[in-house]
Amino acid sequence: MHPKTYTPATEPAPKRRKGGYYLLIPTMLLALILGVLIATNDTQILAKALLNPTPPPGSGKLESLLYEQLPAKLAADGDEDWVLDEVQFSENKDQAMLWLAEKNPETGENMASEPHVILALYNSETETWELHLASDDDFYPLLLNSAFSETEMAMRYEEDNSKLVMKGIVYGGYKLPWRAGQIKSLTWSVGHNSCAPGYCTYAFDFADGTMFELLAAKGGYVYHWKDSCANYNSACTNSITLEDRTTTPWTYQIYLHIAKNSIPPALKVKGAYVWQGMKIANVDDTGYSTGHHVHFMVVQKNTLNACNTYCWGKSVDITFKDVTINWDAATQGGRPRLPGEASWYGGTGLYKYTSGNAFKNGPYIRLLPMSNK
Repeated sequence: MHPKTYTPATEPAPKRRKGGYYLLIPTMLLALILGVLIATNDTQILAKALLNPTPPPGSGKLESLLYEQLPAKLAADGDEDWVLDEVQFSENKDQAMLWLAEKNPETGENMASEPHVILALYNSETETWELHLASDDDFYPLLLNSAFSETEMAMRYEEDNSKLVMKGIVYGGYKLPWRAGQIKSLTWSVGHNSCAPGYCTYAFDFADGTMFELLAAKGGYVYHWKDSCANYNSACTNSITLEDRTTTPWTYQIYLHIAKNSIPPALKVKGAYVWQGMKIANVDDTGYSTGHHVHFMVVQKNTLNACNTYCWGKSVDITFKDVTINWDAATQGGRPRLPGEASWYGGTGLYKYTSGNAFKNGPYIRLLPMSNK
């Protein structure tokens, strides 16, 4: 008996996901972080701490942002289940980039994924911070003129309308990118707002709290790789990209946030072929990330960027043979989705998924390159 066929919705993701899970931390922890922040000129400061609604005595500009305005903003938007993961300040500390993680409403644990982002700009006349979410219409223009315009993160919010996706295609044949029988959590899918609108609609974040082995979701040729970034380095992203020449147009499997020196040496050769189910790296927390996870998506050749730091493009609709919900009859595969996302996007949602990805083919090999399509 085949799973029920699913037709995806066409409406965009809502601007914010609502929640009501209040979380506190000891004041001393964030106060200590702020002390370090004020004493240093570094533009990137790892907070790795939650919000505290009670400001310490003698609050100043930075304390006001983290203790007062940010909690008030999240409460007003119904996002109290977001927790502060990282704070990056400009050199003169009048601009800040706030990375926030979301709590799993089932377990209360942080969901390792790409972050929700808020750009904070200090208004010296009013002595208040202006907070702009990544989902706000003015976010990208403000980001372009901010101290963070040259960061790796900034390229994700650039829309290139000259590169059009061939619409109406669903790509199949993928399997979940970890070992058969193992269970991982989905932490984000169609609700992604960690990039320009529509670019991550068909991207998936998977995690289990560990640096688990990452397997090829489908066979392909090594196209781009980088695993020199130190683990946990939020300013530098390790990744590997596989080129799939079986599709028209060619497509590219992008795996982000992997661990340092975890790509097998045989794969650090452009054009090396990888069979489905072969190990390609380990998962980590490098780059635009709130914890150990992999961001996986597939893009068409006509939207692929230059891969200067890591490959990027506009995600396309794909299905996994080992997922049975949100089924596509043509490709004989399903689409992972969170329950909260399914409530507004449509279809069915689950938190956990079991892989059926088992390697059955030969070793890493170098195949003769094919002509471009």
